[in-house]
Amino acid sequence: MIATQRNPVALARPQVRSLRVLHVIPSIAPRYGGPSTALLPMVQALNDLRDVRADIATTDADGAGGRFLPEQLHDLGPLLHLFRRSFSERWKFSAGLWSWLRRHVRDYDLLHVHALWTFSTAAACAAARRHGIPVIVRPCGMLSAYTWGRTAWQKRLYWSMIERRNLNTACRFHVTSVGEAAEVARLALRRTARTVVIPHGVEPAAWQTERQPERLRQLCGGRAGERPIILFLSRLHPKKGLVDLLLPALARLRSDAFLAIAGGADDHAPGHEAEVRAAIDTLRLNDRVAVLGRISPTDRWSLFDGAAVFALPSHSENFGIVVAEAMARGTPVVVSEEVQSCEHVNVAKAGRVVPLDVDALAGALDELLVEPIGRAAIGERGWRYARDHFCWDQVALRIRAMYEGCLRGQ
Repeated sequence: MIATQRNPVALARPQVRSLRVLHVIPSIAPRYGGPSTALLPMVQALNDLRDVRADIATTDADGAGGRFLPEQLHDLGPLLHLFRRSFSERWKFSAGLWSWLRRHVRDYDLLHVHALWTFSTAAACAAARRHGIPVIVRPCGMLSAYTWGRTAWQKRLYWSMIERRNLNTACRFHVTSVGEAAEVARLALRRTARTVVIPHGVEPAAWQTERQPERLRQLCGGRAGERPIILFLSRLHPKKGLVDLLLPALARLRSDAFLAIAGGADDHAPGHEAEVRAAIDTLRLNDRVAVLGRISPTDRWSLFDGAAVFALPSHSENFGIVVAEAMARGTPVVVSEEVQSCEHVNVAKAGRVVPLDVDALAGALDELLVEPIGRAAIGERGWRYARDHFCWDQVALRIRAMYEGCLRGQ
């Protein structure tokens, strides 16, 4: 094990806790996107409840050849158990994690396991079965049709040999949307486990960080001028719909809008950034697009502040934390119906939900771009909804209730 540490504030609290939970996830490096970055605030919010002790067991994986270093973890609330990734970027095998789980899983009342098709889930479920510890599984969007279609024969083989048994171990499935609940229902598992829908939370910085509405325009440079800016903020991966949907939609807009593309390259699609730049050239959009690259977590709030609209036309998206963040910042959103947080966009009337169609996307963007007063009202509705539904302290109470129900067998 590489590092174990506590938040000094947590040490000052009573150490006797009624519920001990171990969260197991392949990695918490930010480059892996939503599931990894959401876990830290989730566990911190659970620990703030005082009658829950939530720990994390994970690997130090950070991209194809990188390591997530202990010194990067100075501000974490939970007790963290971090192990070397022995090999494999995709599966993230860790001999140290496997050995530790077999010895220590009995120290916990239950396990909360995040992600599928990975070593950490297989190891955690095996250890839990051995010691009779209840398991809650959060699929993290890895049961979508899009995911099943990638390396399909390998997934079918892994499912029959390993993953089906892992999911039959679960006493609960923690999903973040109604759409993901339907994906679990389609599995027809042998064991009936209740599926609980609890959305992701948004960290308090979304409401507390000072607004900087000019920062995005500064990053885009002089080409943006006074045009309204459409913001795309996500890792660069083909499933995000940037090349086949958003860029062609920009070319068809009646509005003279500018597009800011923020996000780093994805290790699982290393050539996609070049495809994005090629599409910009082909569509002759060089004077209307800025590729900003990877943005630090603390800087993303100012990007929302400067955007007229946030757009995410993904072909597949488990919840989409960035959509909730845009709403929390008061930015109108346009998302595809395959972004599972679209149910919240519709209820809140916080933007537009469109099919995977270029003309529909362009029409929704034009509708919002031409009416600044209407945009402001839409952003206000999203902000209010996010405050009522996406605060981590509220989400943590719902997760604790799920834990208690699981332990009572209800």
